[in-house]
Amino acid sequence: MQRTDLAGLIDSLGPAAFYEKTRDLLTAGTLTPDDFSLRRLAEACGIFGSPSFGGPGDRGVSDGLAALREAAAGPDRAPVALLSEHAPGARTDLFRVVTAELLARKVAEGYDAAAGLIGDALVTVVKATGRGAKIAGFTATASPTTIPEGHKYEESTFAEKFVTSEESKQGRILSVTEELIAFDQTGEVFRRAVRLGEGLRQERERTIVRAVADAEPGKPVYRPGGVGETLYAADGSNRNLIGPANTTSPTHASALPLDDWAALDAARGYRATEVLDDRVDGQRRPILAPATQVLVPESLAGTARGIVEATEIRRTVDGTTTVSGNPHRRLEVLSSPFLDELGAEGRRDWYLGDFRKQFVWTEVWPVQTFLQRSDGPAAFERDVALRVKARYFGGVSATDTAFVTKVLGG
Repeated sequence: MQRTDLAGLIDSLGPAAFYEKTRDLLTAGTLTPDDFSLRRLAEACGIFGSPSFGGPGDRGVSDGLAALREAAAGPDRAPVALLSEHAPGARTDLFRVVTAELLARKVAEGYDAAAGLIGDALVTVVKATGRGAKIAGFTATASPTTIPEGHKYEESTFAEKFVTSEESKQGRILSVTEELIAFDQTGEVFRRAVRLGEGLRQERERTIVRAVADAEPGKPVYRPGGVGETLYAADGSNRNLIGPANTTSPTHASALPLDDWAALDAARGYRATEVLDDRVDGQRRPILAPATQVLVPESLAGTARGIVEATEIRRTVDGTTTVSGNPHRRLEVLSSPFLDELGAEGRRDWYLGDFRKQFVWTEVWPVQTFLQRSDGPAAFERDVALRVKARYFGGVSATDTAFVTKVLGG
């Protein structure tokens, strides 16, 4: 948009209606942030002061300085000018709210467009009103009994149990200098805003994947009764780990590399026989918790997809080979380099289950964007015209132990 177009629209609509119309057109997709120039918007709002070789009230600039000013600007550029929120007729608030709208959309664009992310497939998002919330449940303490005809039902009592959530605030500030606006580098400003959004999303992704693996030192993801404990206990006491130190299931006390369909069969067998719970009737017994997803490090992604997507499997017993359909084809394969980041063990271990039933993302604040106008030390010391802050506030918690099994691969 040209300056005259913007200025005329602002004059005809008024600042408030201009902002509302701009916001509505952006939401409808008729306009995009890329249709705007921040310099021309600043000019139309009247907050561009006089050139930087003379202050806003300086009328005594010599001819020599004026010529130097033009030379510094270059033949194809307008003279460098200062943003001045106190210039006569300046519509400071309009420039600030429209710029905030444009940059917020660019941050959201980067946040939403980040590719190859699996975090949302691993958690159920729960809105939270504060940090450290209780996520409640119950367990029955008495089994159902046979009811003879005409007799009353016996009462069952329920003991409350809960886990607590833990959230943290993540964010970053992007500074936009006067030069970026004065030299009309709107595209560069928007590119940085997109990168800010991408960075936020990747940090959230890393937080989720590492939490699902219970790999954050000193920050247990499972906190029953408000007390943190290891989710995948090495001795198998939580009935959710296959590995050499498992003392609760001797038949599953060894590493199980994910190298063919038999490994998935063995892990499913463990879940069918060893995942015990008392939530149905107070008696510890296997529960119905079918596996729908397998999570692997990126280095095992090809192997996992080859196993799951194979059209058939072959079994050879006593020299006789049987061909059948692949029973694992309905599994969703998820992979992340944030598991490879955990080292040699992280590159071998894998996880099987229904992750959304076990893990929640408690969201205190969704992604938010704020704009700070050009005041404060940054404006004076570093010619910062405005600063953008993007943040979110949330965290991952395990609400249970039964729905995901960790398998040590070696």
